[in-house]
Amino acid sequence: MMIALFQMYNFFAQNPVCLPNAIYKDSAAGIYPRPYNDSTKIGGINRAACIDEEFEFPLTVIIPDMVTVPVGGIPVTLGLESASLDVNNAVTGLPKGLKYFCNPNSCVMLKNKPGCVVIKGIATAENKIGVYDLVINLKLITVLGTFDVTFPGALFPGKYFVTLAAKGSKSCLTSDIQASKGFEGNLSSFPNPNATDRISINIGAYKSGNSFLTITDVTGRILSKTRHQLNQGENTIVIPTHSFSNGTYFYSINQGGLGLTKRFVVYKE
Repeated sequence: MMIALFQMYNFFAQNPVCLPNAIYKDSAAGIYPRPYNDSTKIGGINRAACIDEEFEFPLTVIIPDMVTVPVGGIPVTLGLESASLDVNNAVTGLPKGLKYFCNPNSCVMLKNKPGCVVIKGIATAENKIGVYDLVINLKLITVLGTFDVTFPGALFPGKYFVTLAAKGSKSCLTSDIQASKGFEGNLSSFPNPNATDRISINIGAYKSGNSFLTITDVTGRILSKTRHQLNQGENTIVIPTHSFSNGTYFYSINQGGLGLTKRFVVYKE
């Protein structure tokens, strides 16, 4: 019996339930694909599940090293060590028959180290066809203790849902939800990490076209969103930061997809 358990442990240790998507390895903290966006109609879980059919959808998770949380009603930015999900009850709203699993299997995600969560299983016939909104409850472990947060919520805006279709539906092979993709190119900024009155964002685009550059704070609040015409090759966009408070910010570039996100830090003595 002990030998069988040991072999089972080894099997799962060597075969994780999911792997972080390499396309997001240089991205800023967040869950990828990003949540569904009502205005662009992209993002989120872009494949439907069908009743009585196998379903699997992985999400890559990158935990930041800083987070802003309310302490006594005042937003405070704290060092973040990790974020954890209960291994059984952290995600509510899933159709019956679908569950989630983590890599690492403890569902404890360490800061700045990509992990993943996969939703998988077979939705049973007792479910109603339709859209199932998901709520994710997690714990943030900071230098001042543990904070319970909910996604979507004030700290993590956005929407994830599973679309459940009838058995045999074509939407489970080719979803009606628009597929999402990352930005085709690379992204960097200067000075980094500490900007003062401006930051130069360098964009290496694989193709020309219209793009949007979005600046957000650590809570996900959009500070600016500007449209730019990118040329194939190197592009530079200068963003004034003299009005920004000290702290961590994120910049995202996209050309019609989910885009690529990185971070920068403003620090003024």
